[in-house]
Amino acid sequence: MKKCECCGQEIVEIIQKIPSKELEWGEVSDREMNWFEAKKWCEEKGKGWRLPTRVELLQAFDEKIEGFKGYTFWSSTEYYNSTANAWYVNLYTGYTSNNTKVTAYSVRACRSLTD
Repeated sequence: MKKCECCGQEIVEIIQKIPSKELEWGEVSDREMNWFEAKKWCEEKGKGWRLPTRVELLQAFDEKIEGFKGYTFWSSTEYYNSTANAWYVNLYTGYTSNNTKVTAYSVRACRSLTD
């Protein structure tokens, strides 16, 4: 198993992307919120709505998905080395890192169209 020299996270040889046509992006929250609030806010949108994964947010950056107001967004991906942290993605630069779940960032819900 290969690990990243910076963070120690396992490096996956192939990352399976969800084709963007199979993922629907909802609205952006009107305020920043912590990770726990973010997960709840997304789930309260209704059936299938959820906080996107780190890979999905990075894919949104790569594909220049429109509608991301703000810069830094929470992902549902928890940090492998500390359950107190989760990953975020800056949709302006593509930078990604982790922070404590009580930090406030922007939120955008998504859902799979194939479920």
